[in-house]
Amino acid sequence: MAGICFFFEDSDVDVWSGKDLDAWNYAIKAAGDVDNMIVVNKTDQYLQSPDVNLGFQVVNELPELENATFIKCPWDSGENISLWDFDHNTDWYVFGPASGWGGVDGVCIPQNGIGACHSVHIATTVMFHRYQTIWQ
Repeated sequence: MAGICFFFEDSDVDVWSGKDLDAWNYAIKAAGDVDNMIVVNKTDQYLQSPDVNLGFQVVNELPELENATFIKCPWDSGENISLWDFDHNTDWYVFGPASGWGGVDGVCIPQNGIGACHSVHIATTVMFHRYQTIWQ
């Protein structure tokens, strides 16, 4: 089993992340085996688990996670592995803040130009790819 960790930011910082947790919950359902969610809450909102079957934790800072994979933009500094070449041998998928990652190695989705999608939308693609890679 695996988990996701992501930043939940005010809507004026990231219009999508500060809405609610439903989109994240539905994205992880696509993978079939993601059962943990850590939310780095950068808002004043009180957050509750979107699913009683999830291991759920709200934190103020990004925790140290073993066997974690950082999901990042292709133009962020650090080494990039294409999602299409990634084997999903990871325990945690870590989706960064709206400001991006600085100097971390990770997985990215190749794309044409700089069209930064919101993390929750990237998560959906990553989770569908996990399902295809592990279960198909």
